[in-house]
Parts: sequence; C-alpha cells; structure tokens
Amino acid sequence: MFAFFAGLIALVTLILLRMPVGLALGLVGFFGYGYFLDLGIAGKMAASAAFELGAYSLSVIPLFVLMGNFVSASGLGHDLFRAAYTFIGRLPGGLAISSILASSGFAAISGSSVASAATMAKVSYPPMRSFNYSASFSLATIAAGGTLGILIPPSVILIIYGILAEQNIAKLFLAGILPGLLGMLLYLCAVAWVVWRDPKAGPRGESFGWKERLTSLYPVWGVFALFILVIGGMYGGIFTANEGAGIGACGAFILALLRRNTNRKQLQQAIVSAARTTGALFPILLGSMIMSNFIGMTGAPDAFADFVHEIDPQPWMLVLLVILLYLFLGCFFESFSTLFVTIPIVLPLIDAAGIDLIWFGILVVVTIEIGLLTPPFGMNVFVLTSALTEIDPGPVFRALVPFLVADLVRIALLVLLPSLVLWLPSHM
Repeated sequence: MFAFFAGLIALVTLILLRMPVGLALGLVGFFGYGYFLDLGIAGKMAASAAFELGAYSLSVIPLFVLMGNFVSASGLGHDLFRAAYTFIGRLPGGLAISSILASSGFAAISGSSVASAATMAKVSYPPMRSFNYSASFSLATIAAGGTLGILIPPSVILIIYGILAEQNIAKLFLAGILPGLLGMLLYLCAVAWVVWRDPKAGPRGESFGWKERLTSLYPVWGVFALFILVIGGMYGGIFTANEGAGIGACGAFILALLRRNTNRKQLQQAIVSAARTTGALFPILLGSMIMSNFIGMTGAPDAFADFVHEIDPQPWMLVLLVILLYLFLGCFFESFSTLFVTIPIVLPLIDAAGIDLIWFGILVVVTIEIGLLTPPFGMNVFVLTSALTEIDPGPVFRALVPFLVADLVRIALLVLLPSLVLWLPSHM
C-alpha cells in the first residue's frame, strides 16, 4: 500500500506542476511497475499497453469524433436553433429555451460538451443579445446547454468510461438517453425560474406563423435521421458500437454534402480536428493503462475491496462519497483527466459493493459535467468568455447557480430512481 500512496502523491504532484496528464500517468505507472519487478519488464508492459491501443474496439473514438465534426461543419447548429426558436421564441425566455433545445439536438450527434457550447455561442448568443437578454444569463444558458453533449449519446466520455470499466458501450449510450433528457427538462425549469424572478433577464422573442414553423423543421431532418440510425441500430442489435460509429461518420459526411453549404476546406478541417482530438486522448488513455497495471501490482484494489467488505457500508454512503469526490475534483481538473486518474482506483470499490457499473458510469458522467460549469476551471465558461472577451467569467458563474441546482436535483433523482438509467439498457 505504501507504493500505491507514494505513486498517487507523485502523480498529483506532477499534474500540479503542469505536466501533461498522459505523461504523468505513464511515468508514475512505468517506474512504479519497475519498482516491483524491473524497468525492462516495465518497458515490455508499456509496449504491450501501447499495442492494445490499436485494438479494433478503440476505433469507436475517432469515428464518433469525426461524426460530430462533420455535423458541426454542416451548420446544423444554426438550423436547430432556428427550428426551436420559431416554435417557442415568443415565450418568456424563449430564446434561452431554444438554445437549450438546440444544444440537446446538437449533442445527439456531436458527443462533445465544449463543441456544443462553442457552436451554440455563435448561433444563439447574438439573437439573445439583440433582444436585450442579460449577457451573463445568455452565456450561462449556453454553457449549461453545452454540458448535455457529454451525456446524450454518442458521448466520447461514455466511450472512455466503457473502455476503462470494460462495459458495453451500446448499453451505456442507451443508459444516457433518459438522464440526458431529464437534464434538458431541468435546465428548462431553471430558465423558467430565472425569467419568473426577473422578466428583464429573458424578454420574449418574435412570433411566427405555422407555415414558418413547419418550414423550419425541414433542414433538421438529418439530425433525427442520423440519431435514430446510429442509436436505433445499436439498440436493435443490427450493428455494434464500432459499426454504428462508422455508419454515423459516413452518414454525417453525406449529410454535410447534401446541405451544400460545406466546402472542401471545412471538411478537411473536420478531419484534421478529429485526428487532433483523438491524438490528444490516446496518450492519456495509454498513460491510464500503464498506471492501472501499476495499481494492480500494489494490491490496492484488492485491499480496498476487502476494506469495503469488512466495514460493510450502505451502498448509498459509498456512492455519496464518490459523488462528493467528483464534485470536488471537477472544480480543478477537466473531465477526461478526472476520469482517467480516478476510475482505476474507484471502480474496484464500487464493484466490491455490488453497485451496477452501467448506472455508476452515468452517475459519474453527470457529476463530472458539473465541473464544466464550476469555478475556478469551468471549461465551458472559459471557452465562451475567451471568445467573447467583453464578458468576465465571474457574472457567468453566478448566473449558472440555478443550472447547478438543476444538476444536483438530477443527481438526486438518478440515485433515488436507478430505473431512469437502467430501464432502456435492460430492454436491449
């Protein structure tokens, strides 16, 4: 156990010293493994872990990332917002509600919270400001809506969790649908509450006739068709998650070509961006695999599992402690780093307590996404405020309080009603 805690301290120290997370994980895992055996064997272990990164199962990551990039390049974000706006823009806070609905639709085919937030900022922020929406409330709405991209399938972070926890990715995708929709509804309630307290924060928008409303739906048919094709195909057992990712990427490419507003340069940028995103993720995944091997050598997972059996805690107590841990870490680390560092340590405890790992994965992702909105390193907030330099992060963080309350309510509901997560996967 001494080696485990020494390695953990070394890992945290290296990360605090701004060493890349993947490199920090790899170095600690490599030298820790070498401490138990020798550096030659540790080198072979690291090489074996690197070879495993070429496994067919991991192709799901770049393909789903590419799918989201093609969709983003096609300009569907604007059409989604326009469609939602024509139906409900006239309501109090209608533009903010439209932004959240559009974010939910975009999340269904992008898989990235930051990408969803950045896209919606370009699309929905100018109209909200033109109708005198509060700047902080506008950005808070966009930042909160963007977090839905981390949960509504296809989600890159759910794929990573599935790989680390050795869980079925298709089942994780299905498990994320109802919690994602629940998050959307709670965010809409948060908007309604803000506008009820201060009508000036979100004035009414324009009113449209039924002809304009129905016309606005035509450009977004591809979003629903692509989502049903990919998720429905996996749900029906027609194809695997990897095959679904390939079909989704191909479908998104065809959709971008059919819309005829995507040029060759944009498509090239989408491919390059997917390669860069994947290139940034895989070193972290390699480091995590090396670190997991070291942790296994320390005997810490078995020791923690025995400890859990001895004290025999109530499962809800263990889950509560893990939720508090992730809420705390989310304030300081971005979501992927948090997941890679903690899952090898936390998962054996959860497994020893007999907690369903599909349900736990959704709970972890929901909790991690709160970190995208909380100071001091709320990723979605800083992505938006860096693009709109006239807005300070402070007021945006304060405007996010109702949305954070909505997220805490969602966590409570998922803990109290596990069927919200497990019902769809149980029918697969």
